[in-house]
Amino acid sequence: MAAAPAAAPASTQQASGGSNSWEGKILARLERFRRYPTASRIRGDEGVAYLRIKINREGQVLAAKLERSSGVPALDRAALEALERAAPLPRIPPERPDEAELLVPFEYFIN
Repeated sequence: MAAAPAAAPASTQQASGGSNSWEGKILARLERFRRYPTASRIRGDEGVAYLRIKINREGQVLAAKLERSSGVPALDRAALEALERAAPLPRIPPERPDEAELLVPFEYFIN
């Protein structure tokens, strides 16, 4: 991903990448705080909730919204709760804009 000038507006990116990338660090932190709701696991509920998050240079979450539902309200709530538990997120690298907006998938599948 190309670096943008510091004054550039936040751009939306799909959070992905290797574990050493900034996006990879965000995903790893969120995964540590993701919990599969017990009742959903028992019922066999599965899905992917997508959250659009906006963060500042310090990693503070400025805004978060459910962009696309998993189809299961309990899984959608679990994704938002994971984000709350994980805050603050890794700091934005100096070569990036002061704010970033990411689309982050929260996957809930029973193996």
